[in-house]
Amino acid sequence: MPHIRIPMSSLQRQSPVSRRVFRVTGLLTVLLTLTGCQATSNNSASGKRLIEVAKSYSVTKHESSAAPALFDWNTRIHPLFEQARHLVSEHTGVDLSDVRLNIASDNSITDEVGYETHRLIHSQFNDRNFANLFLDSVMRGQQGTYAALYATRKREVMISLPLMRSYQQSLPNSVSVQESAILALLIHELVHAADDKRYQIHENRDLNFRASFAQSAAFEGHAQFRTRQICSNAGCLPGLQALDTFMFGERNPPNSLTQTVQAVSRNVLEYSYVEGERFISALANRPDGQKLIDELLSNPPQDPIQILDPKSFPNNQREQRNQELIRISTNFDHPWLQPPWTSVQTSPLKGVNLRTDPTRRDAAVDGFTRLITSMVAVQLYDQSQSGLTPIELTVLRTESNDTANLFAKTLYENTRIKGATLVKPRTLVKVSGQSTQQPAMLYMSKEPAENNQQYYTLIGVSGTNVVQIAGLGLSETLFVDYVDQLLIKLEDIRTAALNR
Repeated sequence: MPHIRIPMSSLQRQSPVSRRVFRVTGLLTVLLTLTGCQATSNNSASGKRLIEVAKSYSVTKHESSAAPALFDWNTRIHPLFEQARHLVSEHTGVDLSDVRLNIASDNSITDEVGYETHRLIHSQFNDRNFANLFLDSVMRGQQGTYAALYATRKREVMISLPLMRSYQQSLPNSVSVQESAILALLIHELVHAADDKRYQIHENRDLNFRASFAQSAAFEGHAQFRTRQICSNAGCLPGLQALDTFMFGERNPPNSLTQTVQAVSRNVLEYSYVEGERFISALANRPDGQKLIDELLSNPPQDPIQILDPKSFPNNQREQRNQELIRISTNFDHPWLQPPWTSVQTSPLKGVNLRTDPTRRDAAVDGFTRLITSMVAVQLYDQSQSGLTPIELTVLRTESNDTANLFAKTLYENTRIKGATLVKPRTLVKVSGQSTQQPAMLYMSKEPAENNQQYYTLIGVSGTNVVQIAGLGLSETLFVDYVDQLLIKLEDIRTAALNR
């Protein structure tokens, strides 16, 4: 159990101000990653795929060891694109003759990202002005963070001239490795193009942040998987490793002011690329592997946890349980569930940073997939306010009452930060009065914040249900009432199902 982390719990170790910055920035990181990684449906930000290099991971030039222009990629990139297009077309059987290469400015790439991101964000909020404010916050300062992407509506691979230079500077002092690294990057983007043509990915995906997270891993994982296969035959595996190092290698020391955000950015990318490829590889090794991959790309999962559990794919029963949790959590009488408030589904995961520790990863995956039988996250936004800070909600069901109690206590322990007022556990009032229900326990901490507000964190547990909610507010009563009503409804439905 000590290895299991519920994403929101990690936020409780920071001050109210820094935590609020982290949450908003963390969500923006997810949105931006999904924007480039083709992670949403229809006309969403996922019309493009990403090899994203966040500014916080910008490459440091090594004056003594970085080679001068060993490899003139600007001259060679067009022949390499032709080679990559031929390799991907041959491997996938998809005609890519109409896909072009565009050596683009950062402005044009940012414009394309913004065009697609607009559609995703405006699908989530019913207040146009609030959606525009949210979009501005997502896009602000993002110019120059994309090295390459596939733009569906233009049918072109867009390459950033400035970031390609940084990419080259990160590569080993070897012409062959530099050339294979550019080739691997182009192959990756062209696999996205082939997948989009074959599976109509851009038209067929769900427009919500939660599904986007899972679908990003499915599509990026498949692109990495196919790139690895193609490079195995074409001799560009060293280039694929160099690309991996560019994205995930340790280049710059962490910035003490941004290292938490850097960790989120890295974890999200590792979830999409590393966990995604692991998931695709596991499907490919099953007897009906290609059929499963076809099903995955035609109808990608909505549950981010599915990516951690390829053996259960497609786990439709778990997704049905997830949808029940979402429905219950957003359908009862409470001010936060009435206009101008709106609820947005988000991922209960923000990445799995366990790449180099298989034992810890196995324990974490076991917790998410076996001990937790369903798990969702929702953000509640007041669209009448200019601030973007939401009320954060995570709801989960476990395989036993004891496990639920242990989760609740562990989450509560993570709220023990300096300056927080810890409210002793107390029994929630059970307005239904049903004798079959076990008393629900509520754990709460609160911290002073600006404008006479408090940052509240509440963890409620009843039976196998656990609810964690956190956010800024003036009224403790609103937080307690939300948890109370939600736990009552969750337990009522669970009890009714057991009695059927």
